Amino acid sequence: MECGGGTLSSFFNTRRRREESERYESFLENGSKVLEEFITSWNGRWSIPIRNFSAQELIRSTNNYDPRRLVDEDAYYALCVGSFGERPILVKKYSSLGLDNFSGGAHLKAGAVRDIVTTSQMSCHKNVLKLIGCCLESEYPFLVYEDVGSTELLSHSLFKSEGRSLLSLKSRVRIASEIAYAFVYLHTTFSTPIIHRNLKPDIVIIDRCGVAKLLDFSISIVIPPGESQVKDMVISSRSLVEPQYLQIGILTEKTDVYDFGMFLVELLTGQRIADIQLHFQYGCFEDYVHKVGLSWMLEFKREVEEGLSKSNNNCKFLYHLQCNVSKKKEKIG
Repeated sequence: MECGGGTLSSFFNTRRRREESERYESFLENGSKVLEEFITSWNGRWSIPIRNFSAQELIRSTNNYDPRRLVDEDAYYALCVGSFGERPILVKKYSSLGLDNFSGGAHLKAGAVRDIVTTSQMSCHKNVLKLIGCCLESEYPFLVYEDVGSTELLSHSLFKSEGRSLLSLKSRVRIASEIAYAFVYLHTTFSTPIIHRNLKPDIVIIDRCGVAKLLDFSISIVIPPGESQVKDMVISSRSLVEPQYLQIGILTEKTDVYDFGMFLVELLTGQRIADIQLHFQYGCFEDYVHKVGLSWMLEFKREVEEGLSKSNNNCKFLYHLQCNVSKKKEKIG
């Protein structure tokens, strides 16, 4: 028995030392990549206002990532609520489930690192979920956000609304305005614009006050100083991508404008772009947006003019927005 006990104890000691060694190696590798990303992306003008969490701290905080604490999960990461001491937190745990579609672990790790770096610099914005720390001791870095009193993703309200109250038109217009504000900040505040290139309802969380907050910057990219564009491999989770980016891999601020347009369609219709594409009967998606969207606005105009929707200021707002966009397109043309 003593011999067996000694053998078992030796086994667990060896395993513990190996795990500690792996965590330390991951910490060094991920830490160096995060520092390198800060230097290359921000040209030395940056701050790191976040703390480092150990792997054990996050395991305790989430009860070893209890499935009952899971908020959402996709091919590349899971969101899990937890509690660090008395402070509620939200943990983004990157995983390798979707590596077949993401060209390997190197791209996933680079995305997690970029997510940490960009989110840390954007956290002061009211429409970005505040990053309070990260964990570098795992194969892929984890992100730790402040808890906002809600775990409701915008996609849940839009696409999985059975048994729930749908978002009002007023709420949708407000969300659109808040996300647009965050993107203007992303494009204009720093020394060079940052291109997000992955806007979708799945990465927007609605806090307890109904404020929209972005929570993912993993495939964002910085335009080099003195340049107006940047070239990169095409990465997108959308079925429709800005044509120039799709064809030749060129990214500009217009890439995000295109994505914002797709986001607006999903926000206002309550349908995913992919689902809309399956059912419309026009030559291309742009025809659908122009013909169906314009007729929708004209119907609002008719109701307002005939006194059928005098109290619906949101309808008036959307109609005038459509008119202004059309006028600007005519001037450009």
